[in-house]
Amino acid sequence: MNKKFTKNKVVVITGGAKKIGRSTALKLAEQGFNILIHTGGKSVNEAKTTVKLVKEFKVKAHYVMGDLANTKTIKKIKIAAEKLGVPSILINNAGLRIFENFENIKYKDWKKVMSVNVDASFLCAQALIKHMTKQKWGRIINIGGLSGHIGAKERAHVVTSKAALIGLTKAISMEFVEKGITCNCVVPGFIEDFSSKEKKLKGHWLRHPQTPNLVLKRFGNPEEVAEVIVNLCKKEASYINGQTLHVNGGSYTP
Repeated sequence: MNKKFTKNKVVVITGGAKKIGRSTALKLAEQGFNILIHTGGKSVNEAKTTVKLVKEFKVKAHYVMGDLANTKTIKKIKIAAEKLGVPSILINNAGLRIFENFENIKYKDWKKVMSVNVDASFLCAQALIKHMTKQKWGRIINIGGLSGHIGAKERAHVVTSKAALIGLTKAISMEFVEKGITCNCVVPGFIEDFSSKEKKLKGHWLRHPQTPNLVLKRFGNPEEVAEVIVNLCKKEASYINGQTLHVNGGSYTP
């Protein structure tokens, strides 16, 4: 991307401290975008590291910490993004998974998952989209989940939230496309993001009954998902709108 075009434009990435979020932040910083990272309380150190890495590309970067289920966090994100430049790209990457049998899901957990996975995506888009409409250009990318397409046991609230995110994507894409804003959803498959403590579980996941047939016989990596996200952010990607793009090596084809 032309750095004259990206200059002073801000990318906001929720859940951007590590994994897919960090990989995306670094790729977009390389293109000249300023970066705002949101993180929950458990990933502050990772967020600081991501900001440090981003600044190596000579762009502005900052992080905001907070619970996305709290509307005060949305306000913090908006204010911080405006200080960095013009909010132009929103990547709703944050997600919450709570595992529980259907009959044992507590309503407070149902609401918590919906707040983070759906409500926050809506509220962040609503908070930043005025900047996009004013400049007649913007990109909103929601990060979905495979479970929203194939279903899954012991996480009805998560499955429902990811399915709802598809609806939100389509609604935004229809309403703002004539104003130069596109909205798409990227759905990662099984991505290699285990910590060293969890790596021994890899064999378990490869044999898990809910694991789709891994055509490539491997997990994906965060950089492969980030590459798809970055391509959707390009000025030249204006004809891709309202779509759900699966990044899973062919393990699931709609």
